[in-house]
Amino acid sequence: MLNFEVVRKRAAEKGRVAVAIPWAMDKTAILAAYKSWKLGISHPILIGEKPKIQELIKEYGPEMEAEIIEAGSIEDAAAKAVSLAREGKAKVLLKGALRTDQFLRPALDKEKGLRTDRLLSDVFFTEDPLHNREKLIGMSDGGVNIDPDLEAKIQIVRNAIEAFHRLGVAKPKVALLAAVEVVNEKMPATVDAAEIRKMWERGELPESIIEGPMALDIAVSKAAAEKKKYRSQIAGDVDIFIVPNIEAGNIFGKAFTYYMHLPVGHIIMGARVPLLIPSRNESDEDKLNSIALGCLVG
Repeated sequence: MLNFEVVRKRAAEKGRVAVAIPWAMDKTAILAAYKSWKLGISHPILIGEKPKIQELIKEYGPEMEAEIIEAGSIEDAAAKAVSLAREGKAKVLLKGALRTDQFLRPALDKEKGLRTDRLLSDVFFTEDPLHNREKLIGMSDGGVNIDPDLEAKIQIVRNAIEAFHRLGVAKPKVALLAAVEVVNEKMPATVDAAEIRKMWERGELPESIIEGPMALDIAVSKAAAEKKKYRSQIAGDVDIFIVPNIEAGNIFGKAFTYYMHLPVGHIIMGARVPLLIPSRNESDEDKLNSIALGCLVG
């Protein structure tokens, strides 16, 4: 997957996938649905106040063939989207004009939700600015897990690797980020990274190359690794960046969007279906990227 243009093309080649959008009550949600429908990627299922959705469609996607399901509240819309996924009628869920916690609450319900035996974690995608759009890179987890312990980080790594495997990357290169490259008991991120790398060396993690702890400069620059005398197979060519906590991931991801103006996409892995949680501030193009990614990974 070289860039989002290729992702969209591959998703269209796969054929239309039913994508449910709870509380599809704003311009960007409708535009994303319309563009994904027009490209042949999705069959949109729009959930919310039917008259309002119909008005938005007339303005932003008048040709679109979409199913509209009435919902009187955000909570009702989110619950109906989860029910559609449980019934197999929706293969991907995209957050509409609601908060992430409102979107995820019914999905995480132990009895009626979309849980599996796996941890849910967000994988953020963007086009690598150092390789001139020649590859997609991923980062996890900047969206769901606040301060993951070692066991949670192991599952975060597994989910991110699985996402890249499903996108056709047979052996993704994974950097376990920290502030330094040496293990320091006072810096838990370094301790956890060392443990995860040992697991990979023992063959206990999916097909990949995993290194860490390592600082961002080494991960993105082979020259920096050489200057620091850090022996690496992946420096300057990382596919997946694993961050130590949600603050680091949130800042890292938003820097791509707001400083570098790069296209992005998100997928939550670990549920029965891909859950897409783009920020409400993200553009319809970025939400379209998330839809395409979700349809491919799902």
